Amino acid sequence: MLAAPAALLLLQGQAKAFLTYNIYESAGNVVVQTSGSLDFTGATSTGSIVCTFNGGIVASGAAICTGPDVASPYYNISGPASFNGTDIYPASSVSGIFTVLTGASGFIAIDPAYVWNTPIVSSATFNGETLAGLNFTTTGLIGTWSLTGTSETIQVIVGPPTAPTAAAPGPLPLFGAAAAFGWSRRLRKRIASPLIIPPQA
Repeated sequence: MLAAPAALLLLQGQAKAFLTYNIYESAGNVVVQTSGSLDFTGATSTGSIVCTFNGGIVASGAAICTGPDVASPYYNISGPASFNGTDIYPASSVSGIFTVLTGASGFIAIDPAYVWNTPIVSSATFNGETLAGLNFTTTGLIGTWSLTGTSETIQVIVGPPTAPTAAAPGPLPLFGAAAAFGWSRRLRKRIASPLIIPPQA
């Protein structure tokens, strides 16, 4: 009986990581925001790369740069070599750490200071632009790439980031809640029972 909950907990801990690039309009600008994390265990870096500009979208090469440009190790990925949209660079402003995705060249690069499995926060903002003006005519997922040698995934979505949802309780917390509920019912029943006084001699 105990083996099943333990196995479920192990499976929960093995979920793969995602890095997501969201392209969306905000306050009269187009923003590219990265979120998520990556684990490069099993991946091999074969060199370093820079964008040569701070922030950009190159739809014809499925390329996105966010954060301030810095030479960074790159890792092989597989996926689309282009996606819908136009080419625009450099960005009006950038923030966070450097990232670059390029489907045409087949690699992902992250700032060398990045600690694996920690949150990646990075962005590029293009002032006065619109999604329509950049030829992003549809919303939703426009590309998915796999990090070679791992189960990690990178995706590009046209649309704002979604708020994180609360995780469902695991099997052990549910078991504990059920046990506590049963114990509290028994306790209430005992308190509600009349006090029995033994007869006096």
